[in-house]
Amino acid sequence: MSGQEKKVVRKKKKFGLVVEFTPTIRDLTPDEETKKKIDAELQRAKGITPAYLADKYNIRVSTAKKILKEAEANSIIENISKSRRTKVYSAISK
Repeated sequence: MSGQEKKVVRKKKKFGLVVEFTPTIRDLTPDEETKKKIDAELQRAKGITPAYLADKYNIRVSTAKKILKEAEANSIIENISKSRRTKVYSAISK
């Protein structure tokens, strides 16, 4: 977040309570260094989800899903569990 300030958002709730939080602004595309780190982690991961990748590397969940889908197409990882909301991937043991 170079050059951007973290904004504190105040939101009123019932009975006069005020909740403060800072929204997270995530990157749309990871840089080359981050891509290399993600690729290295995918090769040794036992269980990985799009939400985990997005949180760890500060990228959007949609971008993490695309990265995982590409890695699955390249036979780096495989889908081990799936629900309607999320997928869990694991590295293919060679």
